[in-house]
This record gives sequence, C-alpha cells and structure tokens, in this order.
Amino acid sequence: MQESRKEYFVEMVLKHKAIIYKICNLYASEHDREDLEQEIIYQMWKSFAGFKGESKFQTWMYRISLNTALLSLRSKKVRHSTLTEKEIEIPHEAPDILETNIQELYRHISKLDKIDKGIIFLYLEKCSYEEIAGMMGMSEKNVSVRIVRIKEKLRNMFNVKNS
Repeated sequence: MQESRKEYFVEMVLKHKAIIYKICNLYASEHDREDLEQEIIYQMWKSFAGFKGESKFQTWMYRISLNTALLSLRSKKVRHSTLTEKEIEIPHEAPDILETNIQELYRHISKLDKIDKGIIFLYLEKCSYEEIAGMMGMSEKNVSVRIVRIKEKLRNMFNVKNS
C-alpha cells in the first residue's frame, strides 16, 4: 500500500511539475531554484499523508508550493527528502512554450511583492477567485481588487519599457 501511494505521488508530481518550475522561477534566484524545488518536493511528501483528495491534486500542490516558497524567503534552511532525485527530476531548462513576451511578463511579475506574485501566478494558471482566496487566505473580493491593481502595475511596467 505504501509503495503504491509513493508511486501515485511521484506520478502526480511529474505530471504537474510545471507548477513547481514556475513557482521556483518566480520566487528564487537562479542559484537557489534547485534548493527551493527540493524543499517544495520535501514539504509535499511530508504533507502527502494528509492529502485526502478533497481538493484537486493541483490545488493542493499550488498551496504547498506557494507556502514553501514564501517561507523559504524568510528562512534559507533546506532539508532533503527521502525520495531520491532520480524518482522526481524536474528539468531546469525553460519549456518551449515560453516565448519572449511570456518571459518578459514573468520578469515583470518577479518584481512584484511576494503576495502579488502568488496571486497573479494563480490567476494566470486559471484558478478561480475562490480557489485563489482559499490558497492565499483572503476574501474573494480582496483577490478581485488585488488582481485589478496587479494588472495595472504590470501594464505600467510594460508601458515604461515601451516608452
């Protein structure tokens, strides 16, 4: 039974590895990304026993990944998982779908404060306001207002560059 849970965990993390990749790119410097990635996987594995499937795996994964990234900004301690790197290997190269404009958008997003980064990331991942509110610990109305303000900040960043 334990082996099948471990296999399921590895399968789902690999299936949704882009979540970890994107969060690491938003919240960590280039030389800290691998450490953050391992910390996220460790925290997910540590919490996996409590995952009952009441929410989608991706939603649970977003929550753990974002919380770990936010906590890592406060503390640089990195622990290693009992899973080997060969079991879960996330590629470090950018996916082909990241075109120049998308990369520029993510560069601008990386300049936002840590909460705004999380909100706009989840918005771009097509999470509902309700899901974002639940993951970020705020009301749907607050999410709505912040998204409008974040979009305006990003528009201004693009306009400054194009001026």
